[in-house]
Amino acid sequence: MQINRSLLAALSVSSAPMLAAAAPSQHVHARDASTYQANAETALDRLQTWYSEDSGLWTSYSNGWWQSANQLTTVIDMAQLGSSKAQQLAEHVVPNTFRQAAINNENREHTGRNPYINDYYDDMGWWAMAWIRAYDLTQNTTYLTTAEDLFNDMRYGWTTKCTPDGGLWWDKENTFIAPISNTLFIEVAGSLANRVAWRKDYYTMWARNAWNWLSTSVLYAADQHLLMGSIKASTCVQNERPDSFTYSHGALVGGLIELSSATGETKYTDEAHLVAGAVLDSMTKDGVLYEQNIDNEHPGESAPQFKGVFMRALSSLNAQSPKTEYKTLAQKSADSIWENDRDSEGNLGPDWNGPFFGSGNASPHSSAMDAIVFAWKASQ
Repeated sequence: MQINRSLLAALSVSSAPMLAAAAPSQHVHARDASTYQANAETALDRLQTWYSEDSGLWTSYSNGWWQSANQLTTVIDMAQLGSSKAQQLAEHVVPNTFRQAAINNENREHTGRNPYINDYYDDMGWWAMAWIRAYDLTQNTTYLTTAEDLFNDMRYGWTTKCTPDGGLWWDKENTFIAPISNTLFIEVAGSLANRVAWRKDYYTMWARNAWNWLSTSVLYAADQHLLMGSIKASTCVQNERPDSFTYSHGALVGGLIELSSATGETKYTDEAHLVAGAVLDSMTKDGVLYEQNIDNEHPGESAPQFKGVFMRALSSLNAQSPKTEYKTLAQKSADSIWENDRDSEGNLGPDWNGPFFGSGNASPHSSAMDAIVFAWKASQ
C-alpha cells in the first residue's frame, strides 16, 4: 500500500461527488439466509462490472492493488459458502487474477522472484491471505507456495531500529511500524501453520512470536484489547493521534483463530473474543459496524475496504465459537447496507448506516458484501 494511499500516514480526501440518497430507514429487519444469499449474489454481479480481465484487478480509486486481494477473497468466500454463481465465477477469476495481476503489480520487484512481492509488507500480507484462501477453495498448491514465498519475504522486515526485540516494518523503506502489517504477519504465519504440515512448527513459532511481541508493544492497548496508532521511524515514538481501525483488528482476530488452531491453545481464541468485543463496544453505531472518524463524505482511498476485513474475521470466529452478538451485528449491518447504503444502480457505499454517497467502486462495495456474506452464513 503506497504511503499516499494509507490512512496510517494521513487521511486522503475523496473527490467523488456526493449523490442524492434517501434518508436512512430507522426500521431494519433481519432477513433469512436465502435473502442474504440473493442480496450477496446481486451485489456480486455489480462487483464484476469493475473487474478487468486484462489487469486481473477490480477498480478501486487510483489503483486497487491491495484492495483487489480482498475482493478476490470475497468471491472465494461466497464460492466456499455454496453460491453456484460465485463458484462458476471463481473458476475463471482466480486463475486469471493470479496470472494477470502479477503482470500489473505496479511496485513489483523485477528480480524473477514471486511477482506479488513489492515494497509494502501489508500488501504482501493481503495477497498471501488471498492465495491461501484460493488454495482452500481449489487445493492448487501453486497458490499455497505463492503465499509461502510472500511470507518468506515479509519476515525480512522483522525487528526494527525502534523495536529491536521484534515487530515488522510497514514498508521496505522503513518509514514506520503499523498494526496492520504486524497483524497480517500473524495471520499469514498462523494460516500457513495449519496448511503446510511439514513446516507447521516453523510457522507456528513465527505466529506465536509475532503475537507475543505485538501484545506487549505500545501498538496494543492490552487493557482495552485495541490496536492503536503507529510508530514513526524518525522518532521511534507513537504518533500523536493513535487511530484505531477495524481492519487491523480483523487481521488480528483472524490470526488468533489460526494460532489457536495450530497450537490447540484456547487462550488465543479467548483473546480473539476480547478483541472482537472491544470493536463491537467502540466501533459500532446503532448496532452497525462503523469506522470512527472516516465513515463520512471523505473517507479516503483506503478506509472503505476496512470494515469488510473485520466482518470476514468475525464470521470465522463465529463459526468456530459462536456468540449471539456477532450474528446480530452481521444481520443489522447487512440489513442497514441494503436498506440505507445502496443507490439506484446497486452500488454499496462506505457508511453502512447510510445514506449512500459517492459514485461507487469496488472497494466499499466488496467491503459491504463481506457483511452480507457473514449474515448469510450466520443465518443458515
